[in-house]
This record gives sequence, structure tokens and C-alpha cells, in this order.
Amino acid sequence: MRPLFHMNVSIVIPTWKGQRLLQSYLPSVVAACDFYRNSVGAGTEIIVVEDAGGDCTMEWLQSNYGSQVRAVEHSQNLGFCAACQTGFLQARYSVVLLLNNDVRLEADCIAPMVEHFKDPGTFAVTGKMFNQKGDVFCNGGKIARFRRGMWSSYLNYDVPDATGYDPSLLSFAAIAAFSAYDRDKFLAIGGFDPLTAMFEDIEISYRAWKRGWLVKYEPRSIAYHDASQTMKRRYKRRSLEMLSRRSRIVMHWLLLQDRGMFVAHVASMAGQLLTSWLWLDWPLYWAVGTSLRNMPAILRKRRENRRAAVRSDRELLRMLENFYRTAPIIQRNF
Repeated sequence: MRPLFHMNVSIVIPTWKGQRLLQSYLPSVVAACDFYRNSVGAGTEIIVVEDAGGDCTMEWLQSNYGSQVRAVEHSQNLGFCAACQTGFLQARYSVVLLLNNDVRLEADCIAPMVEHFKDPGTFAVTGKMFNQKGDVFCNGGKIARFRRGMWSSYLNYDVPDATGYDPSLLSFAAIAAFSAYDRDKFLAIGGFDPLTAMFEDIEISYRAWKRGWLVKYEPRSIAYHDASQTMKRRYKRRSLEMLSRRSRIVMHWLLLQDRGMFVAHVASMAGQLLTSWLWLDWPLYWAVGTSLRNMPAILRKRRENRRAAVRSDRELLRMLENFYRTAPIIQRNF
């Protein structure tokens, strides 16, 4: 018996020099599409956006997948955020499942995510991820706390027994490696912001929350992922950490509007800047200094975000704290 609710789904996979990874993991994506199409009767498509990596990805896709995969190639390297935007613009269907090129899917992972979009307020749904061996839990519902002037979202939760659709499971963020998005909402708010690269999925989720939408967790949708295989080939670990740190700061400058919470943020940053030289934390000064160079764009976007917000920072904080306090969840770390 087919589920009562189903929607057509576009799958978008940004890639850069990713032929080897696609050879390993794209077959699982094709299998998941086939399973979803055969089980619910909905349409699917796979779009691979090649971000001018200069390898043979395009030729390999055409030779091995032909009409099964629609391949789009940038003429110059534009970065992950732009590659995702191209994929969403190319997508024909209203639900877009965004995947890293190094993600392996369980065949039945699509339908549980799609079910959440029966709620018109849903912006995105993030799934459960393990490492490729399947023995380490890597991502679940994201737990966020506002501490020392910053949102922290490094903790995960899971549910002890996920047997059916549960629309109450919230997640602070939808992780870009394996999450489904409402295409129209994603494009309406401008997609991922390049100013928050390496933190773009956290930032857009927070932006969506403040627009009044919801980000959900679906524990029945499972994938496998060894994090950042592409990024580790492109950047050194220290560079990745510095970029992520800068983007986290910029996210707060873009979106944190509550007066008391923003004062706490400014005070915390000032304290860190005054003392971090004691333990030679030079990356903090780099992060703040390079963020300040983008201040005109940050201020412009901050004003736009303030005008568009319908849910305050404080309302979101109370909403999440009530969920963590009352929901039947267990915290899990990796």
C-alpha cells in the first residue's frame, strides 16, 4: 500500500573533482530514487553540479549514467554555495534532497523525509547519519544552546524508537550533507549565504526559523558519510577551522537581533579579543578582521533580515528549550 502523502523529489549533488567519490556513492543515490519511485509512484531526478573541478566527472557521468543523471557544469569555480544555488534553480520538483558527493544512502531514506512536507511550514528536514562503516553516529537532530553570546549547535539527539512519522521532532539546523528542503522557500530567502561558507547550513536554518518556518529531524532516514572528504582535499584542516570560525561570527552579525542576546555576543567577543593573545589564539583576530572587511554587505543583509523576521531570537530560544525539556529524546555525541 502506497503512503497517502508523497511528492516528486529532485536530488542535488554539488561536486568538485569528485569523480572517485561519485563512483563509490552515486549508485546508492540511484538505488534510493528507484526505490522511492517504485514504492510511492512519485517522480525523481538527480542533478550533479560540477563546480569547474577540471577532472573527467562530466564525461564519466555521461558515459555511465546518461539520462539517469542531469549534469550541469560551471565554467569557473564558484564554490559550494553557488553550486547548490545552481542545483536548486535547475531542480524541477518542489522538494530538493541536497547531498554531498561522499554520502551513501539507505534505499528507503527518501519517503520519511518527504512526509514532513505535508506541513506547509516545513523549511527543511535533516536525517540520521553514521560514518561509512556504520559504527559511529555522526548526525541526528541538532541541539542548540545560546551560551557566552553565541549559538552552539555541536550536540545531537536521537529518539529511542523511531517507528513512524513524528512531526514534533525539531532540529536547530538541517545539515547540507543530507537534508531535504522546500525548494521555493530555499530560493525565496536567497539560498546559502557565501559570507557564511563552512557554516552556511547552520545560518540558513537559523534564517528560516526566524522567517517563521520549521526545521525537522527524521530519524528513519539514514545515510552514511565520512565528513568533508572534498574539503579536506581542497583546504588544510587549520584553514577549514578558521573559515568555519569566521562564518559562525558573521552568522550572529547577520541574524542576531534581540538586544540582550546581541549585547551578550558583543561583550563575549570583546572579552575574547582582549585576552586571546595570552594563549596565542591568532585565528580569532583573523576571523574578526576578515569579517570586518565585509561589514557593508553584513549591515545591508542584517537590515533585510530584520525586516523579514517574524519570529524573534528569544521566541526561538524558548521554543527549542521547551522541546528539549519535554520531547522523548536522548542526547548522542560522536
